[in-house]
Amino acid sequence: MRITPHLQDTGGFFVALIEKVSDINYDPAAASGPAWKKKKMFKDEPFTFLKEDDERWHDIRNHYGVDETFQYQNLFSRRLETNDANSRQLFYANDAIKNFVKENMAKVSIQNAGMKMFSRTEGKVENTRFRLSQEGIRYLFKFMNKQKVKIGAEDMLYMLKSEENLVPLEKLECKGDVRKQQNGTVVVYCDEDEPVCTWQKICKRVGYHTIAPYISKEERLHLLRMMGVDCAEIELLMKSKRKEKAAQDREAAWSRKQEEEAAKGGSEPSTSAAGAPEEAPGPSDAPGSESAENPENIQEMASE
Repeated sequence: MRITPHLQDTGGFFVALIEKVSDINYDPAAASGPAWKKKKMFKDEPFTFLKEDDERWHDIRNHYGVDETFQYQNLFSRRLETNDANSRQLFYANDAIKNFVKENMAKVSIQNAGMKMFSRTEGKVENTRFRLSQEGIRYLFKFMNKQKVKIGAEDMLYMLKSEENLVPLEKLECKGDVRKQQNGTVVVYCDEDEPVCTWQKICKRVGYHTIAPYISKEERLHLLRMMGVDCAEIELLMKSKRKEKAAQDREAAWSRKQEEEAAKGGSEPSTSAAGAPEEAPGPSDAPGSESAENPENIQEMASE
């Protein structure tokens, strides 16, 4: 069975059911392998979970008004504990994944786990060090009491359809409510009549005059479909732009290759078919010179 998320040609997940038919004799020593092989194994980045009263969580909770029932100690970074304070991203895992990771981190190679929920920002105009991530906003939204605004469907459609990276707030009816929020990330959502469109939550980065969606093109298409918009023309435009960009990249790469070959050929002396460098003709050997060999000169030399 193949499950394709959003039907957007982005790959799929294959689910298989495995049935255990008999017990096996498990030998931990044999399964772990020799000691010399362990030393050569690549060490994965550790999972460092937030501790109680972490100052980063106080910053996030106060800015976004996160409810106390949110299990913030399930947030983690992929840095060593000594450098955990400088981590740029915070991920979230449920209790089951957290327990599995903590129990098996030294035994099993775990590449990825959880979902990204916060990213550190260096913006000077924002009142918090962390912005929200679209990947984790669907779970965090129900715990938030600040930095979220309910907007109309027309404003949502305008932002999703707009080709501008920064959408002017003056063109939106919700500009007053959005400007009441603090600078940084704001979650906007709308209420639709159809059940699939009841809650639309999009993570936004907002300034006083503009608002910018923090979503990918594929996510934007998905939300437009959920709101009943025909996206065939938009998809065709996206594909044509991607093909055009790919053709430009190929042409640029070919031009660079030609220039490199031309520069390389001009810097080296030309070689003959045998591989030896060809000597430039001297003044006496130049065509039209008196000493240049011709049939008459050869006859005079022979008679002498």
